[in-house]
Amino acid sequence: MTKKSRTAQSDLNPPEKYTGATNTRQSDRQAMMLRMVSSYSIFLFVILVLFVHLYISDSNNARSQFQWQVKSTLMSNVELFETDLEIMEAYCRQLLQDNRVRKLARADGIDSKLFDLGIAVSTTMATDVYPQALLPMTEFFCYFPKSNFVLGSGFFIEETRFYDWIKGYPEEEHENFMEVLTSPSDYYRFIPMNAFRPFSSKNYYMYVINMNDLYYMDLDVVACFILEEEKLSSLFECMESDSPYRYLSVRTAQTDNILSLHTPESAYFDDMITDGMSDEMRDFLESRKMSMDIHTSANTGYTYYYSHPSYDSTTNNAPPQILYAAVFVAALVGGFIIIFMFSRRNIQPIIELDQQLQVTEQEKSSLQEEKSHLEEVMDSQRPIIFNSYVRQFLRGMIVSPEEASYAKEFLGLTGEKFTYNGLYIVAYNSANDYQASPNEFITLEECNQIVRETLAQFLGEPLYFFSPSDRVYAVIVVGRPDDGKDLIIRTNEAVIKLHDYLLDAHGIWLFAGIGKNTDDILNVWESYQQAMDAVNYTSKNYIFFPYEFIKKDSSAFYYPPELSTKLIHFITTGNTPQVLELFNLLHQENIEERALPINMVQFLLSDIRNTLLKARFALPQNTPADVVKSLDETFSQHVSFKLCEDIALQLCNLFSVKTDDSDLISTIEKYIHENYADPSIGLNKISDEFQISESYFSHLFKEKRGVNFSTYLENMRLSEASRLIRETDISLNELYLSVGYNNANTFRRAFKKVYGITPSAMRDG
Repeated sequence: MTKKSRTAQSDLNPPEKYTGATNTRQSDRQAMMLRMVSSYSIFLFVILVLFVHLYISDSNNARSQFQWQVKSTLMSNVELFETDLEIMEAYCRQLLQDNRVRKLARADGIDSKLFDLGIAVSTTMATDVYPQALLPMTEFFCYFPKSNFVLGSGFFIEETRFYDWIKGYPEEEHENFMEVLTSPSDYYRFIPMNAFRPFSSKNYYMYVINMNDLYYMDLDVVACFILEEEKLSSLFECMESDSPYRYLSVRTAQTDNILSLHTPESAYFDDMITDGMSDEMRDFLESRKMSMDIHTSANTGYTYYYSHPSYDSTTNNAPPQILYAAVFVAALVGGFIIIFMFSRRNIQPIIELDQQLQVTEQEKSSLQEEKSHLEEVMDSQRPIIFNSYVRQFLRGMIVSPEEASYAKEFLGLTGEKFTYNGLYIVAYNSANDYQASPNEFITLEECNQIVRETLAQFLGEPLYFFSPSDRVYAVIVVGRPDDGKDLIIRTNEAVIKLHDYLLDAHGIWLFAGIGKNTDDILNVWESYQQAMDAVNYTSKNYIFFPYEFIKKDSSAFYYPPELSTKLIHFITTGNTPQVLELFNLLHQENIEERALPINMVQFLLSDIRNTLLKARFALPQNTPADVVKSLDETFSQHVSFKLCEDIALQLCNLFSVKTDDSDLISTIEKYIHENYADPSIGLNKISDEFQISESYFSHLFKEKRGVNFSTYLENMRLSEASRLIRETDISLNELYLSVGYNNANTFRRAFKKVYGITPSAMRDG
């Protein structure tokens, strides 16, 4: 029999051992199939339980979200309302600053001279649009009880004539009118004026302020604001619903009613609040699909009772129960089908996986050895890469946000906000006058090793360190935003201890300078440059010197060679943000802080122009000739700081990689620059305007610009607000509106968070 025949016979009649193994594998396959079906069924059961839990959780979350939204809306309305109350008192204080008003308040009678004085004040009030622009008021006047005269916009008249002639109020209500003006129990309350204006189509309120409470001297005068009910109601969104049971009541801690706004159907809610919420009233509200909530202001202590449509009465809030049921049934049926299909399909790969397991284990052992080798190589190279990134950050050599993000992750500077300071240290170890007890001469390598280890000991690990030259050491000092000046103080203490230790132990003397902090590590080169400048001011008695302590000399401009080199580097790498940051630094140092005379400014601009000429002659040869010609014509114009900055940006654009004009982020960024003053601009509006999802735009903007969209927009608005404060005389009451904020308090908090002071403090400074 031939070999081929024997092989065929063997295939036709497999040995008994092989047949047994096949039967065993078949039994194992059936058992595995059963286990797989059981596992998938359990998994499906867990998913369905989670689905039911999701339904219940979604319903509860929707209800909680609705309640939170109603509450937060009222809190915002309350903030506007109480701001108006503050504005009323502020306006009264402003009037009291007028000596003429105080003179009229003290007068027991009005002679011709005082009458002319009152007319002059009324004329001034007629031209003052301040209260009308900021308050929902229709009229304002002051009442002087001593002289029984009324002062208003364009009139100064006896009270009875004011009541009869000017206002034409009913004679029978005159006594009530005077009681409101003279009774302290009616002060600081919104008194309805329906009795005084019986034929008016609108309802009005009187709000009376005792101006004696606002002045340090006794003045017998009250201020009365007339406010329209419709405008007051517009401050509260709960009064704008379609329900006939709209209601709002503002009460003091003693439950005194300050203001009531309601529809006729809800007028009896006043009694309900006084007597407490009864079960009958709750049933009544539920039957009308209404709810009533309470909010107490932390600012004034006022309690706000307000009604609003209940959660169940609103549309699109209830969970889609039918949809959930349909999805549940579809998931149940589809789950069993998928279980059966997956179980049959996945049996074969599992069997093959068992066959590959032995091969994988063999490969694993070899890969483990290779991994150990690679880890050893990476560990040996990590300090070099670490120091390289520190050096690039301090010298401003990292251009793109992507590279900066990777470097920060490698250095462990991600996960929270940090501030960065550049620390520049110079060491001496030879025997000289600086050493108290000089030791033997230490080699350069030994000095570097000693200083490196001692810096890590006193400044802590990780140490962001590199040595730019012999016996010179640069460190990035990392802190948190709330450290402030404490970080420099702690660094000062650490450097002094470090100096004392090195001097005693090794005879090494240190001098150190530190720059200003920055919250962007891409700008730490600026702090490093300041630290190098600060170290020049150190001495035997002042071994640590912060840059902020340097007294600026107006007879010399600030433009060290290092900044010239950095400017060329930023331009040739197309790093527009750093070019702008460098010009901001030059402007602050030379124009804002030193206030250079004109001849020194000309020398400074000449040096900057020479630097820009070096960058111009480094342009690529393929730069269009007409562009170069236009640029050269710009160089021939009258040199100014703005011109130098424009030329630098033009050069930066020529060196940078060109992008299509339709580039989405550039287009959106231009749109933001043009519309940042619009309060409604946000992710929703950007999404609608450019037909892009909010989540994708947020991710794309952060990836391309290295900062969140909301932070970018807020920084732009606050930067413009800072410029307006410093360069214009814009009113602080108009400032927040001009940069896109709806609320003055929100603007003040954001401004103080960024600049550390309020807008008014910046203007006073």
